[in-house]
Amino acid sequence: MKSVCSIEKSEVEKSQRRQFLQRSAYTATALWGNFALGGCGGGGSDGSGGFNGASLLPASGNVNINGGGGENPAPSSAESPERGNSLPASVNNSTLADPPQPSGQGVKNDSPSPSETSPIVQSFVPTAEAPGGLIVITGTKFDSTAIISFGGVRATRISVDSATQISVTVPALAVSGPIGVETAGGTGKSAAPFAVLSAPAPASGYRLAWHDEFDGTSLNLRNWRAHTATRYEAVQTADAVDVSNSILTITTYTDPSTGKHHTGFLDTNIGSGYKFTFGYIEARLRFVGRSGQWSEFWLQSNRNKAYTPPNPAAGAEIDIIEHRAFDDKQSDVRNLHSSAVHWNGYRADRLFLESGVRPLPAEESFSEWHTAGLLWTPDRYRFFLDGVQFWEATDGISQSEEFIRLTTEVKDKSRAGEIPPGGYGPRGADTNAVTQVDWVRVWQLPPTT
Repeated sequence: MKSVCSIEKSEVEKSQRRQFLQRSAYTATALWGNFALGGCGGGGSDGSGGFNGASLLPASGNVNINGGGGENPAPSSAESPERGNSLPASVNNSTLADPPQPSGQGVKNDSPSPSETSPIVQSFVPTAEAPGGLIVITGTKFDSTAIISFGGVRATRISVDSATQISVTVPALAVSGPIGVETAGGTGKSAAPFAVLSAPAPASGYRLAWHDEFDGTSLNLRNWRAHTATRYEAVQTADAVDVSNSILTITTYTDPSTGKHHTGFLDTNIGSGYKFTFGYIEARLRFVGRSGQWSEFWLQSNRNKAYTPPNPAAGAEIDIIEHRAFDDKQSDVRNLHSSAVHWNGYRADRLFLESGVRPLPAEESFSEWHTAGLLWTPDRYRFFLDGVQFWEATDGISQSEEFIRLTTEVKDKSRAGEIPPGGYGPRGADTNAVTQVDWVRVWQLPPTT
């Protein structure tokens, strides 16, 4: 990737002067077509002087060289739009009509139309980012004149890496919406919107530190480790994990040939994975649970061990949200959730706090999307569902690095009830248990100076 460079004010002014001259030539051709002289106006290769209309669109509003536009709307809220494909179909947004042709003397214009020269935006990764983050745009017909905008707000730090790739820093005042690319050939716009990430209310004043939007067609193995072991009564396998349409899916199923249950167990506890101390972490997720199975979004520390005296500061297990369809009495609890904190290892002298089961608001279901969050500070944990705090704890506070886990587990006649007699069916069956995650994001306070 080429180095990112800022667009200087002088370059913006040159671009605007070029636009004015090109548009003036367009107008002159339209008004004086019958008097056009061969070779005038810098026209086509036939010396007709014809103008093909493929010019930069006029600049709108003021240009803020330090990031963002002048008179632009305020940034959008933290709520992201409903997610679609991570590789949106390209769309040609050029609305320029073919320019009027000079009449008489058999003059013709062989220059390509704007639709043939306009840039095309095919995809961008990631599909959501905070201002200051780097986005990679792929497409066609990119060139050195490219101007990039986020919801109409121009970026000032871009690198045209090739005719098919642009790297760009999200401007400070970016707005959620389509990504636009303007070149001398025309204008292209993404079919899907780009989401500008703003800190959610519990993390006011924090900044984005890490996130995975699950773009692409497979799990990002630099972020996540897929366990391959047997835990309780399920085989953990990467085959139970799928990434598509910007959604991570963990499926629990039963192999009909062996009767073994399979599921997914992911964490960021790898060399390139993410670990952090203090901050606000949130995931958007939904569940279709089955008896004997439960799913969880949680934090864990490699130092959560027994100490004398107990030392939760060394590390803890922090269960942000745990979901079951049934409990140990085989009662239906599919629209309930719980949280917990565990420390001092997992022996008989382990210590823990539990929130107790909490219901969703009436008429809501965990088969629909919800956000689960944790605000972790040096003196307490605060637990949130859909931005509303429902529990807090001031004991068992970890002061150590924690890694992220997204897991599903299976155990018969335990806390999630009994495994169905026929298991969960082959992969893809309606009887599978399914957990889906739209994204995971971590926000932290900026360092003090």
